[in-house]
Order: sequence, then C-alpha cells, then structure tokens
Amino acid sequence: MKDPELDILIKELETTRDMSIASFDGVLHALAYLLAQTTLPSAENLSKTDAAMLIADEAYPNWSIHIRGRTNDRDGHWHCTLRENDSRDSDAAIGIGRSPVLAQAVLAALMRLAMAQKA
Repeated sequence: MKDPELDILIKELETTRDMSIASFDGVLHALAYLLAQTTLPSAENLSKTDAAMLIADEAYPNWSIHIRGRTNDRDGHWHCTLRENDSRDSDAAIGIGRSPVLAQAVLAALMRLAMAQKA
C-alpha cells in the first residue's frame, strides 16, 4: 500500500460516522501491512472499541494511550494519542487520531503511528 491510500483510509476513519464492512476491510488490510506481526480481528469486529484497544496493546505494549472526548460535540469529538513515553516530549513518533467514533479514533492513531515508524 502506498501512503496516499493510507491517507484516504485515515480520512475515512476520521470523518465517517457509520463505516461499512467493506471500508473496515480496507482498514484491516492496511493494518496487516503496517503491523505485520500483530494479531488482527475480522473486519466485522474492527469497529468495536475493545478490538481497536487490543490491537494497540499488542502492537505497542507499554505505550501510553490517551483518549479524551466530549459527549456534546457533534463530530470528531473523540481524540486519541499514542505515545511511547508520558513523562517527556522526545517521542520519535506519536500517533494521533480524531473521529466521531471512539474505535475509529484509536485506529486512525494506530495507522498514523505505524506509518511514521515505517518511513
């Protein structure tokens, strides 16, 4: 996969409230490419927050994940940040995602982080 394809998938994760199974299948293939050694769920389960968190846990053990959001914001109210170290600002790469759906914010952050580390 090329970076423009991954960027399109990330944009879809961050802007679409109700993604189709076909879209999640594309995200699943991207994650398989980016995180080759990580166990991934089926496309049907990828939309679940628990599944996204398990991927983050396996792919980046001992990293910090920060999730924040507000229930009264209409779109893009979930923010997710993946950092290697909470105590300093010298991380080589940080994953950041924002979406109206929590699982999709986590997946976007995972994809951005994995892309940065692959470069």
